[in-house]
Amino acid sequence: MQVMKTATPSAPSAPAEPLSAAEPQASSIGDMCFGMGAKLLYAATRVALPPLALQHMGLADYGLWSTCFVLVSYIGMCASGFSLIYLRQTALHHQRGDLAAIGRLLSTGMLAMGSLALLLLLGLYLALPHLLDLFKVAAEQRELARDLWLGALAVFLADMSLGAFANVLHAVGRLRQEQRVWVAAFVVEAVLIVLFLRLGWGVRALLAAFAGRYLFSALANAWLACRALPGLRLSPQLFEPALLKQFFAYGAGMQLSGLMATGLQSIDRLLAGSLIGPQAAALFDLASKLPVTASAATASVSGVAVSAAARHDASDSAQARAGLRRVYEDASRLSVASLAWVMPFLALFAQPLVHAWLGQGEASALVAPLMLWLTIGLHAHMLTGPATAVARGRGELGPDFRYHGLRLAALAVAIACCLFFTDQPAPGVQLMPLALALCLAQCAAALVFLAWAHRNLQGRWVDLARQVLLPTLLAYALAYALAYMLEQLLSQGLAAQAQRLQLLLGLVMAFLLWTLAVLMLLSTLLLNATERRAMARRCLPKRLWRPA
Repeated sequence: MQVMKTATPSAPSAPAEPLSAAEPQASSIGDMCFGMGAKLLYAATRVALPPLALQHMGLADYGLWSTCFVLVSYIGMCASGFSLIYLRQTALHHQRGDLAAIGRLLSTGMLAMGSLALLLLLGLYLALPHLLDLFKVAAEQRELARDLWLGALAVFLADMSLGAFANVLHAVGRLRQEQRVWVAAFVVEAVLIVLFLRLGWGVRALLAAFAGRYLFSALANAWLACRALPGLRLSPQLFEPALLKQFFAYGAGMQLSGLMATGLQSIDRLLAGSLIGPQAAALFDLASKLPVTASAATASVSGVAVSAAARHDASDSAQARAGLRRVYEDASRLSVASLAWVMPFLALFAQPLVHAWLGQGEASALVAPLMLWLTIGLHAHMLTGPATAVARGRGELGPDFRYHGLRLAALAVAIACCLFFTDQPAPGVQLMPLALALCLAQCAAALVFLAWAHRNLQGRWVDLARQVLLPTLLAYALAYALAYMLEQLLSQGLAAQAQRLQLLLGLVMAFLLWTLAVLMLLSTLLLNATERRAMARRCLPKRLWRPA
């Protein structure tokens, strides 16, 4: 399909300007902060919508809708690699001013992804009877399940085919535009869900709103991409078979890396369930809920770093290489700051947080100490995000597999020690020793990988202590001091046998105190004098910072 006419010879597309040393990096930091705010807003809508949905449908219907995304997450791995190929190659061709090459790349990728999407949809249709049996769907719900699962997958696969336009915006430096479209799209989805539920559509309201969201984002991104690249032409005639090797060869590596990451992400529940029992797996799952949710905003920093790294890597100049190092430094600083703001509080205030969330009971008493160790382990893991993101932006998967190997080796040692030093046989391995062993293994793997990443991306690994380890450790010390102080001031501490509302109010006050304290700490450690003055101008009244 032709999107726009080819540019005339008299007005060729101008080559991209060389990357500057300051402006693109300032833009990248702004994009990272905007992405974190967008993630927080998205998380708020995802928390608010389920209670509303359950008022208009039964739990069984909502369960069918939730199952859609189990299927989507695994099928989505088949498209791994397409996004990064779009991103890297479009940035390279845009740097050279080769608009025709971008058209061939997009035409080939979209046709290949569209064909693969049709095959996957056909495969799901043929496998539906077995999936309905596997998920034990009741006979009276099977028709509804077919509609939801096929419909959700069709929407998702269509978005994977048309999602190339979002990657184009990233590649040409219009990332903020794509982020705004994403925010507008999930807000549109939320509004449509409320509207369709009130019209009595039941669980199909969620599917209709899901389709509306991706239709809006696909059309908006396509329009913006065509504005960013005047003269862009897409057509089946531009299909170039030679480009398929790039998509599918790199995609195979991304799929393997994604499968390993998915397995390692759930290894704690797998080990707890196999070594102790299903109840232990449930406790580990509950203990990881709050930390995983809280770390979602930090993940957006890595997403921006991939795009910025790809744009810098498209040029081989010394200035671009310096910009690449700056992207890593900025992404690392933002990740350190955002994680240090949230994770130490979750770890050191785990007991009152779990009691406020789950209430008093045996489960809360077991989940709280597990949450302490799982939060620290996840914190260490999330700190590695900028390094692997920059490597993927450069088209390198080696660092991903190096980190996976470190994690597997550390886990093997930790599990062996856990089994060796316990007096009980494997099925009797206790919860806390296992959680501590997994935490130490994750921290060790992350520390070794971060030392390697700093050595390769910044030239020396000793900066790791100043830029990452010191702010993180001091944040935990500060959280411990605040928790101890509040425990002394309050007769029985925040975890006392109190009403849930009183406990929540106490946690809010504690979090406000924590935010003020950690803001002063991190601004001193992570910001230079110019950045601190800029932050003061933004956050404080003029009379407090304006010189006399």
